[in-house]
Amino acid sequence: MTHELDMTFDILRAHAKGIIIGVLIGCFIAVAVFMIQKPVWQATMIIGPTERTGVPSLSSFLPQGAADAPALQYFVERIDATHATDFTVFETKIISTDMARKLYERNGQDLGLSSVKNTQEFLSKNLRVRAHGLTPFKKVTLRHTDQQKATAILNALFIITDQSIRQDKKMKTNRRITYLEEQLKTVRNPDHRDAIIALLKEQEQTAMMVSIDNHFAADIINEASVGIKPISPNAMILFPGLIALGGFIGFVYSGWRKTHA
Repeated sequence: MTHELDMTFDILRAHAKGIIIGVLIGCFIAVAVFMIQKPVWQATMIIGPTERTGVPSLSSFLPQGAADAPALQYFVERIDATHATDFTVFETKIISTDMARKLYERNGQDLGLSSVKNTQEFLSKNLRVRAHGLTPFKKVTLRHTDQQKATAILNALFIITDQSIRQDKKMKTNRRITYLEEQLKTVRNPDHRDAIIALLKEQEQTAMMVSIDNHFAADIINEASVGIKPISPNAMILFPGLIALGGFIGFVYSGWRKTHA
């Protein structure tokens, strides 16, 4: 063991000049990068499902006789599914190219966005939605060289996405109300009529909720904020990494020179 250590020290001593030069070059490059590169900040927003997702299934409100009507049961399942997936739709939609286009159209000038294409490319590279621990919440992050614009873009995206889902929901709810009202005119079975009336009342309540609720598909758990330090360049990674790389390259180059001397 002692002999191996002695050999290692001898090798390092033989190439000390090359290693030192490589370390100095690596340190110089790290300083240059740290001074030249603009700091990149990360804005973070925590979002979660709204309270609407906790309502019981509509099937619990239907009369017992409605179980004999497969069409009504299918209709109820479709409505229940939309309640459960509004937040999932929000997660997917906020990072979509369609929301990037709407962001540029509504807030592009204020946020310094140059075009639809550039906005879409920028968000594709820098916007992320990830799980927040073991909770049902999601962490939405955005990287930007401007702290204020980072939070402004996140806030604008949240509003645009929520409004888009709200508008879709309003349109679908109005169609369902129209369909149920037409069915009510033709159905004669008392149980089926009671079931349609129950569904119609629920859809009318949903229509009111769509118009009243502040946040529809998602709630903000933690407002958008930026950390006290930029995430890039990271001195704790940049300096040790480039110094180690410079020393290694210096060692290899020194060995190559002595071999070909």
